[in-house]
Amino acid sequence: MVRPVDFAFNEQTAEDNEFQNALNDQNVQVKALAEFEGAIAILQEAGVQVLVIEKNFDSPSMPDAVFPNNWFGTDSEGNVHVFPMKTENRIAETGQLGQVLGLLEKEGLIVNNVLDWQEILGTGTVLEGTGSLILDRVNKLVYAAISERTQKHATLQFARETGYDAILFHTESSKGSPYYHTNVVMSIGERVAVVCLECIPDLMERDWVKSSLEETHSVITISRDQLEKGFCGNLLQVQDGEGKPVTVLSSTAFSMLTKIQKDQLESFGKLIPVPIPTIETVGGGSIRCMMAEIFCPEKGERNLFLHPL
Repeated sequence: MVRPVDFAFNEQTAEDNEFQNALNDQNVQVKALAEFEGAIAILQEAGVQVLVIEKNFDSPSMPDAVFPNNWFGTDSEGNVHVFPMKTENRIAETGQLGQVLGLLEKEGLIVNNVLDWQEILGTGTVLEGTGSLILDRVNKLVYAAISERTQKHATLQFARETGYDAILFHTESSKGSPYYHTNVVMSIGERVAVVCLECIPDLMERDWVKSSLEETHSVITISRDQLEKGFCGNLLQVQDGEGKPVTVLSSTAFSMLTKIQKDQLESFGKLIPVPIPTIETVGGGSIRCMMAEIFCPEKGERNLFLHPL
């Protein structure tokens, strides 16, 4: 996780992220920092180990730095993936790579390679990490909702290079636009998936996503209203200190899920609600976006995270 010292309304990303809202509140940054500290405390209380990246103050302003899962990811082969971002102030976040590598080294995690997907995919491509790519790492499937930040050809090349089969689809919000990231639409955990099928207008694509998920997971369907007003698709399943799965979601999402949905989800691991209303309202992303899970192999037996949900 990355401490949001520069947190503010990001005009550059607001062009295609309809979840962002500019507030007339001079305390936005202070509130975001308090929410971040609160989130860490809740996660640690639940037994989840959290690694925090601090800003190098020689770096430019990075208002969305609190969402690191978009620009870097890891895998169990010890690869650190650096992804091509759309806007200038989000591209600046990739300058934190040295801090990430240093933190992984300090924690005794093995990094064998750094894969720069801007170099691999070519200039002008955009593919924003696990915001764009919902990875079913066990079954080697990648789900991706096409948008300005999730380019079709880039997704297909990523799938070819990494040995995944790609399931691509289009989405439509209540305002008629594609959702900016796939991870607001759906989430995949170890044995459960959450998805908004209603927002996939093409019925063949909708059925493709549904049938593919049902082959490997229990599927919980959310509504477009739950997606847009509650970030109910933006969840992450991680391990607690005993290696048991827990599902992290925002308090907003928790309040928008029905009792039946909560019961279904909790049957696959305890629910950990985290209050981050300022970060959600101004930043346009939720708790999953704030957590870049670590899969790098360790020199010991300790595991930090489980599967992405």
